[in-house]
Amino acid sequence: MEFVKGLRDRTVFIVGSRKNAGKTTFLNYAMNRLRGGGALGALSVGVDGENRDLIFGNPKPQVRAEKGDLLLCSDAALKAADLHCEILNVYPFRTAIGRPVLVRALRPGRAEISGPENNDQLAEILADMRRHGAGTVFVDGAVDRITQAASAGRAAFVYVAKVEPDNLDSSAAAIKLVWSASGVPLCRAGEKLPEPVFIIDGALTAGRVPGRDVKRGTLVIEDPTKVFLGWQQWVELRSRFELRFGAKPELAAFIVNLCNVSRPDFEKKLALPALAERIIYNPYEVTR
Repeated sequence: MEFVKGLRDRTVFIVGSRKNAGKTTFLNYAMNRLRGGGALGALSVGVDGENRDLIFGNPKPQVRAEKGDLLLCSDAALKAADLHCEILNVYPFRTAIGRPVLVRALRPGRAEISGPENNDQLAEILADMRRHGAGTVFVDGAVDRITQAASAGRAAFVYVAKVEPDNLDSSAAAIKLVWSASGVPLCRAGEKLPEPVFIIDGALTAGRVPGRDVKRGTLVIEDPTKVFLGWQQWVELRSRFELRFGAKPELAAFIVNLCNVSRPDFEKKLALPALAERIIYNPYEVTR
């Protein structure tokens, strides 16, 4: 996975469409690959690194910290953490699991990382991590939190999916939509756009798409995280309109964990050879 090297010095959101897809496993892998090139930061938009999933009770991989890593943890989690650390900041806001605390690991250990409750808090914490020397910062999504990606500047994201027989169709459709949206251009100042131009503020849902009597024009959407359409709805939209985004994070790669599904069967569902080339399959190697 040489693309990991290209994530250095960026804010990297690890997102996906469901829990327990392998996001934290990829976080551990990516952090190990980037060690030695400056301090790393890690936080979550939920709770990640706990021994067992708080909702489903499944065993979860822990976040492995090395000396110098910057981590965001809750004050409650730090009391039971296997982590010798320096406290850098205790934030004035609270979350459902406690007050967020920014720490620097002073030796290797295991941590339960957590995160803020809104994008303003997230932006503040990311800036604080940068001030304390973090070059690359990973944000681990607990569930489908791709909407958080819009809150960071030069952001990239990795989309992680766990594909099983019962979600084969929906997983392929979700990945195709993310891939297609990543190719929509940004709206440039002074660009001449096909008329009429529709500015979509907030979420783009099926109910906010111009009626079928409108056959052409341009839709300007805030960013890909605001798209709440199914794959076929998206295809129909692109057949009628030019699309532009006001902002968008860069798609770095897809990580697809296949469970009882063959790669040929999955790629047949995708039916997009160029997309298949951007997928990294089953990265289950042990990360130490």
